[in-house]
Amino acid sequence: MKTTRERTFEALALTALLMLFALLLYAAPLAAADRPEQLRIMGWLHVDDRNVEDVVLVVELENDLCLEAIVHPSGRFEFEVPLDAKARLVFIKPGHLQKEITLDTRNAMLTDRAVRINRKVKFDVQLEAQEKRPDRAYERPVGSIAFVNGSGLMKVWYDPHLVAAQGQ
Repeated sequence: MKTTRERTFEALALTALLMLFALLLYAAPLAAADRPEQLRIMGWLHVDDRNVEDVVLVVELENDLCLEAIVHPSGRFEFEVPLDAKARLVFIKPGHLQKEITLDTRNAMLTDRAVRINRKVKFDVQLEAQEKRPDRAYERPVGSIAFVNGSGLMKVWYDPHLVAAQGQ
């Protein structure tokens, strides 16, 4: 048979557990409400002549929807992509080799730390003049950006050995 002290301890433990559960139920929607629905992408486009007025940045979601992207005269570009989406980024400038990057926004906002760090995702892109590499083109994406499952931290992949292949 349990003593009064043991029953009191069990009652307090149960009350504390229920309060903790209620707090978690209440706090979870608040934390989710702080998470943005879009991932803001910013970066710098570098070209030899520093003229980016004729640059086109195509942001294509996996369902063939194109999103608006802004390329400023300074070379800075920016756009927003929905979370949990895959996108293809294509940087096009006449007289330059076209570059493609894949972007996967899944896992970008998994943790509070990832939300803070990934509020603005930044990277640079360098376009090479076609005259330096005539009759060449990249056959596949030059890199990819994704976010690690678990931490939500950004993971960048690029192939340093990828070279523009001879055109047909």
